[in-house]
Amino acid sequence: MAEILLEADSVGLTYHQPGGETLAVDSISFDVNHGEFLSIVGPSGCGKTSILSMIAGLLKPSHGKITLHSDARPGYMLQRDHLLDWRTVEGNVLLGLQVKGTLNEETRAFANSLLDTYGLKEFAKSYPRQLSGGMRQKVALIRTLACSPELLLLDEPFSALDYQTRLMACDEMYGIIRNEGKTAVLVTHDISEAISMSDRILVFSARPARIKAEHTIKLSQGNTPLSRRNSPEFKDYFDSIWKEIDHEH
Repeated sequence: MAEILLEADSVGLTYHQPGGETLAVDSISFDVNHGEFLSIVGPSGCGKTSILSMIAGLLKPSHGKITLHSDARPGYMLQRDHLLDWRTVEGNVLLGLQVKGTLNEETRAFANSLLDTYGLKEFAKSYPRQLSGGMRQKVALIRTLACSPELLLLDEPFSALDYQTRLMACDEMYGIIRNEGKTAVLVTHDISEAISMSDRILVFSARPARIKAEHTIKLSQGNTPLSRRNSPEFKDYFDSIWKEIDHEH
């Protein structure tokens, strides 16, 4: 039986503003199993990022409960890479460890092994301005992985990239996440991206967010996001999810 790593139980979020209250998330419940790749899609402004923020502990649910089992530590990767221009690639990768106060000989060696394993060792002394957009995102992912999170929270991590770079970065980062055996929750507006990367997809309704549909993704071709797009089932998943989101407008 699959081990549950994350459990959201009737989670709701209400924003309190001078003009009144806004219900952003309404009684959402779902589980994420260890090693699973879950994506969340839905209309703009529907509360997808709010869910990630609650999982990360940046926002507290107004009601309900989010449980990370086995003391799982989340790592949050944002839309922008937020690399510091004045620090080298290695310096940026070590930043999280420094902030947490856990930088030592062992963790430094692990961070550098990630750079080596995923083709960035030769760029360790380079600066972010010398890297392509896709490489910058890979550095941001390795910075997150260097802190050894069990759960990766990915908030539109490819949205700032052009289409071709986005496809390649998606393939590379998917490979890293799978190779490292991480559990991931991805928020994206890109339905094709979600289908190509995910084991399961949750479709959110317009605000207040509720789970409108759930899809278990089973594609018969490919083992990378790019090759999985060639599966004959891909279009059926896309059409179903598109209709579920489009009916919100």
